[in-house]
Amino acid sequence: MLHCNNKIEYNPENCVGCQLCYKACFIDVIRWDAEKKQPIFKYVDECAHCRYCQAMCKKGCIKVVIDYKGMSYRQSFDMYRAQ
Repeated sequence: MLHCNNKIEYNPENCVGCQLCYKACFIDVIRWDAEKKQPIFKYVDECAHCRYCQAMCKKGCIKVVIDYKGMSYRQSFDMYRAQ
């Protein structure tokens, strides 16, 4: 599993509520708040940093900031050990 400290910077002033970022997020990191008509960034630590949401935002509201130095792969093989 990949653990990272990525951030998603969001500028709500430019957002027009098009939902393209929400629809582009295939791992459900971005949710949609229908009342406020803007994205909610949940589970940012699970972001695949594909930057598809950033590419889809025509107004430049979203920027994915990748923390390459903080990434670490944590894998456990405990399930394969004899009991």
